[in-house]
Amino acid sequence: MSQETGIKILRKLVIDGLFLILLISVIIITSNLWVPYERGFFCGDQSLMFPYREDTVTVTMLRGFGLGLPVLAFLICEWVYLRKEGSKICLINVSVPVWLVGFYCVLTSFAFGACFIEITTNIAKNVIGRLRPHFFDICQPSIDCSLLEWQNRYILPQEYVCQGTRLDRFKDMHMSFISGHSSWSTFTMVYLALYLEKRMSWSGTRVVRHTLQFIAVMLSWFTMLSRVSDFKHHWSDVLAGHLMGLAFAVLVWTWGTDLLEPKPKHTPLPTSPHNHEITWIPNQQTSEPA
Repeated sequence: MSQETGIKILRKLVIDGLFLILLISVIIITSNLWVPYERGFFCGDQSLMFPYREDTVTVTMLRGFGLGLPVLAFLICEWVYLRKEGSKICLINVSVPVWLVGFYCVLTSFAFGACFIEITTNIAKNVIGRLRPHFFDICQPSIDCSLLEWQNRYILPQEYVCQGTRLDRFKDMHMSFISGHSSWSTFTMVYLALYLEKRMSWSGTRVVRHTLQFIAVMLSWFTMLSRVSDFKHHWSDVLAGHLMGLAFAVLVWTWGTDLLEPKPKHTPLPTSPHNHEITWIPNQQTSEPA
């Protein structure tokens, strides 16, 4: 490929890097520096009386599978799909194979989508401030709900203090909506399934492709169900996270993903030692003698 193509890709590298740094900074701010809205409660709210349980799908597992599986699939599929492309791209006097450029393009699109879904989830968690199902177990509010004065009325955040010992969970107990596990797992696994449908298209892989897609979707499905059974989220939080992750996956894949395609292979026309001209002879009607 030409030097001009290499310059365009180098420019893309710089711009993508700057925007990714910006998005990651926003993620850090919305995750660590933004104090979530503190919502009150009703004493008789049974949806907040579930016990606290540890995560079935930990954050480490969520990030590991959500990033590791798609990146591995991108690397393998782009190499198989573009490895036979003979031309290379010159970046700062370094020849880069086309399949590596293709891997970078889809990886960058996926990374931007992952940042978008993370920021959107953090904004919803901080603005809504919905209490998790294990709120009473973690907070242990300083009021006696058996007293008549606290019955049948909304208790404001400034009217109580939390007396629980799990101080590290006090901020998190206000961040039930939406489910970050659901939005992240849905986006990453649905995006992976869409990518496999497009890229894993060589002969003899149809059953394998559909099996891998099913496994990816089931990993997301299991993650979402575990958030309800672990009493981390209300079912509506999980549903909202799933719908948002699904929407982002489809949108980013459809309109935000760059894929390199191999050059078409042209079949040369058959040649002959003699030049033959093809002439068109009009259909002439001849009359037979009577």
